[in-house]
Amino acid sequence: MDLYANETPVIAEIPMINEGMNTVFSNPNDRLTLAESFRILTTNIDFIVPSKKGGKVIFCTSTIKGEGKTFISLNFSLALASLNNKVLLIGADLRNPQLHTYAKINKNRPGLSNFLIDPSIGLSSLTMNVFENQSNHDILLSGTIPPNPAHLLANGNFETLIEEAKSLYDYIVVDLAPTILVTDTLLISHLADATICAVRANHTDKKLIPFSVNLSKTNRLKNMVYVINGVKENRSYGYSYNYGYKYGYGDEDSSPKN
Repeated sequence: MDLYANETPVIAEIPMINEGMNTVFSNPNDRLTLAESFRILTTNIDFIVPSKKGGKVIFCTSTIKGEGKTFISLNFSLALASLNNKVLLIGADLRNPQLHTYAKINKNRPGLSNFLIDPSIGLSSLTMNVFENQSNHDILLSGTIPPNPAHLLANGNFETLIEEAKSLYDYIVVDLAPTILVTDTLLISHLADATICAVRANHTDKKLIPFSVNLSKTNRLKNMVYVINGVKENRSYGYSYNYGYKYGYGDEDSSPKN
């Protein structure tokens, strides 16, 4: 199935990052190709997100791991913040969190899972500003990896957190688990105003595309759009067939594949 031939739009292409290049949009004045590609994404997402009062909630997921959802979530949220928006990035992949690797923070720091267990902790006590030059950008890490992530996400406290965040931020970007592997994302998908589905050039199995298309058509992922990660300059897209679907802990590196 040709990704460009289906009814779900592709709204941005993120270039392949060569070894040694910066993978984080930490400088709001950055004019390199990577930064510009995420600025394009911020412009195009506004055509997808409905006009509304309060903060806009944008989920970022993928079909399988390794497609770049965390990399895209982080840089997309930083691009939004560089435009003077107040932005909160939430690490909601409670099974295999990777956000801490980009932010260079201890992954055991209290975060989302702790709030879901005890919302009296308060959102403000768990968020942090990580990037010195991005004062409008806050991060809420995943917190301690729980034994029951699906139960925690469905207990009602995540919706409470989102409602509070919408009163404090212009945008809430949520990095979620892959959709084909676990049910976590679909349990809370109704809370999104729009959903970015990351696919990776020369990596994502094209046979999996109909799965995400069906999630969009049945509205299980709201206002879903595609972002293609790892695009080479010649824009020669292909999809490999040798990808495994194991989804475990601690087996991902900090490259832009996450």
